[in-house]
Amino acid sequence: MLDTPDLLRLLHPFLAVTFVMPLIGVATYFAVQTRQRRLAVNAKDKTRIAPIVGQEHVKVGRWLAGSVVGLVLLGLAHPIFKTIARDNAWAEDPFRVVFVLLMYAFTLATLVFLYRANTPLWRGLFAILTGMGLWLLGMQPGVFRRGYEWYVSHFYFGMIAAMLMILPWLPCLRSTSPSAGGLPMPL
Repeated sequence: MLDTPDLLRLLHPFLAVTFVMPLIGVATYFAVQTRQRRLAVNAKDKTRIAPIVGQEHVKVGRWLAGSVVGLVLLGLAHPIFKTIARDNAWAEDPFRVVFVLLMYAFTLATLVFLYRANTPLWRGLFAILTGMGLWLLGMQPGVFRRGYEWYVSHFYFGMIAAMLMILPWLPCLRSTSPSAGGLPMPL
């Protein structure tokens, strides 16, 4: 029978398979639809693809970005807090415990502010701060990073996926695209 620690350990892969993977499929479908529509509009062809498909792609992409970052935070929580409890860190090193708790709160707050930011400067700042929070939490003791084989590490692939979800929020990467008909790429 599974006890509570086993169920908590299964939460990360369960959410990845049941929530994030389908969102990847939906976002990819809308991305292909958006591209086909843009190509048809540029070629002055008629298309049956609805004009709203680009906005739907952006909405699903935002859900996907938040869920991947949340999944990384959830995946990091188990080994970090397990190590804190095992090492009795509250008595031995209370600064580390407070730091980890504040970094979790900080990273979640910057993710929320990233979604609420309207100007490119604030979006860029909160995207960078969210990424920094993820990396600082990921470098805590107890997180198995598999540094000697980084190219097959679950940790590094998860962090890269989270960074790729945050990357489009950076204002320096938002430009006009020829395939978009010279219009700014939506976000």
